[in-house]
Amino acid sequence: MQHVLLREDCRSLQIALSGASVLRPLRLYVDAIVQPQHLKFHVAALQFLSDINGCGRLAAACFPPEPRGARLRIVLQALDGSLAGASHKEIAIALFGRRRVEEDWSHPGSHLRDQVRRAIQRGRYLMSGGYRQFLM
Repeated sequence: MQHVLLREDCRSLQIALSGASVLRPLRLYVDAIVQPQHLKFHVAALQFLSDINGCGRLAAACFPPEPRGARLRIVLQALDGSLAGASHKEIAIALFGRRRVEEDWSHPGSHLRDQVRRAIQRGRYLMSGGYRQFLM
């Protein structure tokens, strides 16, 4: 088994090949019938290969943003603010803007305050070892 790793900017695609040398021109064949639970990944891999063949690069469109990315950005920014000694209100202003904080900070449901508290709590959890869940 040989592995080819294609990289461009922060994107990468690893292809595992068997039965051929990657040092010579080769033709790739794929199974037409796959298990239903693997179909989505199979189609995505074919799309990657088609895009590489068509434009000679790893197209950004094939690498959608991580769904949790926006939430993790808030969590990490809240943690940074907390570790720097900022108040929860200062953190909220940095995250959501002064206007929204002025409108929602004193809301009886305390939704914005709770969101900041939970973000800081989640950040501390990740900092204390919870980040390992991303490696599994």
